Amino acid sequence: MTPPIERAGERTLAETTEGADYRRVERSYGSFTRSFSLPETVDDEAIEANLADGVLTVRLPKKEAPTARKIAVSSN
Repeated sequence: MTPPIERAGERTLAETTEGADYRRVERSYGSFTRSFSLPETVDDEAIEANLADGVLTVRLPKKEAPTARKIAVSSN
């Protein structure tokens, strides 16, 4: 099995709400990690990833299936 793929990042978000007689600020922050393992059938040398318009597309091509081989058997 291939080792898990792991990516990490940090997220920060501040949201401010104001009313007639109050002001509320909520802050959310922290690091995060996403990881997953690939099956043996994936060709990990040919993985492609593309980020466009906020959408991450990951292409995980399969490895070529092993071909059958002929073995000569001789009888005495």
